[in-house]
Amino acid sequence: MPLPGEAIGTAAASPADAQRYLSLVAAATDRLMAADDPGAMIDSLFALIRDELHLDVFFHFRRDGDAVRLEAAGGLTRAEWQAAAGLDIGPSACGQAMRERRTLHLTDIQTSGEERTGFVRSLGVQVYLCMPLLHGDELLGTLGFGRRAARPFDQEERRLLLLLCHYAALAQHRLRIEEALRRGLDTQAQLLAELNHRVRNALQVAIGLVSHEGREAPDTGTRRALMRAAERLQVLASAHRPLYATADTGLVDLPALFGDVIAQLRGETGNVPITVDSPVSVPIERAVAAALLLDALMAQGAGVPRIVFTVNSAPGNEMLRISFEAIGWGRIAEVVDRDRLVARLCHQLRATLTNEDDGCLILVMPHDGGAYGARLAS
Repeated sequence: MPLPGEAIGTAAASPADAQRYLSLVAAATDRLMAADDPGAMIDSLFALIRDELHLDVFFHFRRDGDAVRLEAAGGLTRAEWQAAAGLDIGPSACGQAMRERRTLHLTDIQTSGEERTGFVRSLGVQVYLCMPLLHGDELLGTLGFGRRAARPFDQEERRLLLLLCHYAALAQHRLRIEEALRRGLDTQAQLLAELNHRVRNALQVAIGLVSHEGREAPDTGTRRALMRAAERLQVLASAHRPLYATADTGLVDLPALFGDVIAQLRGETGNVPITVDSPVSVPIERAVAAALLLDALMAQGAGVPRIVFTVNSAPGNEMLRISFEAIGWGRIAEVVDRDRLVARLCHQLRATLTNEDDGCLILVMPHDGGAYGARLAS
């Protein structure tokens, strides 16, 4: 049963009205689904339907946890907007609509004297339709429309506004999910940056300790082994340096990292010939494995190679081809069978090592952004 002061219209829409309403629903749906701001979204909706439905004011109260605040309003002066923003929504019609999770259609407001309509009555509103914004069981807020004319909303007008309210709730739920995802991604980026920082610091400490032990070792064999261990730790640390980070958190610029590794091993700063046909970025765990593999290949004693990165962009089968071109590098392909570290790293990267001739070694590995988590940098 309707509460006192609530009217239920029975007038049916004409075919022409129905066609206009369908057009309004289509236009409103486009705006609501494409919106990226909750307040602007309802502003746009009000502008679209205001004249057609003879609306004078609207209010959109948004619920955030236990708090409810005015998100958007229309048809008000600046002073009226400020008053609405400071309104205690609990005793109001919007508060009742939220508590009871039902639509209120209030008429004869100027003569009612009810507390729940006090504010809209001060605006000269005669008829007010207030609807809760619901997505499933989640209460998102309220949406209310008012008329200063005494004509109640008829049945088709209410059906139209309820339908638009449903779409507005759906759009607002989408915006909340997107906002939560953005916050989650920001948090993830901060955590990854902190993790990289801590790993890098820990590796630098380890490098210092191992290097010290290597310098102090009593025999040549021990010194050589410890200095080699320190060298590999330095390769690991390089992958965690911000210098090689990309715009996408967690990805590393692999060609830049390779250049740095070679510079560390051979002192070829600024002289490492690397050719890239498009940006090549990989997750840090793959970058670490690839850098260690490069270090192991460089340990075979060949000269500094010319390195060419090529991405095969075949859909569903994207592959990264890296060629190392220098005298003697082709023979390194044979080490896969006898070097356990190289074999393990190739297995981890799902990579293959082949040679075209004595002067060209080819490394091929998946780079499809799917099963192996590798993506091209934008």
